[in-house]
Amino acid sequence: MRSVITRTALGCLALGLALSLTSCDFPGSGSKDAKKPAATAAPSDDNWDQAVGAEIDMISGLKEIDPDLIDDQQKAIDAAAEVCKEIKKSKGDGAGLGQVAAAKFAEVKAGLTAEDGDKIVTLLKDTTCK
Repeated sequence: MRSVITRTALGCLALGLALSLTSCDFPGSGSKDAKKPAATAAPSDDNWDQAVGAEIDMISGLKEIDPDLIDDQQKAIDAAAEVCKEIKKSKGDGAGLGQVAAAKFAEVKAGLTAEDGDKIVTLLKDTTCK
């Protein structure tokens, strides 16, 4: 029963994350396609599957870093979105991003180190903030 609840919760979390992480450029999101005409086709199912898969990977990765990071999933999603914005601002220079990530996730879990933040940054770069 617990695994069914966990899978259902992760599915719901993934859907919520898909809707709330608009600052990350998911394939087919259209955020960089401002010059396209308004009558474009809807994103394909493959793009949707990629985005949802990335979000599930992110949640699973956060849980591996520290299970307490996903206790309040909405706060974790919001913190991840903020870290994604900082990653995009850094333009390749990742110096200090670990400390920024630790600070952004401090409301989710207190006591995160810069090393934990570095793990979060790496995870987000590999999943939702591509």
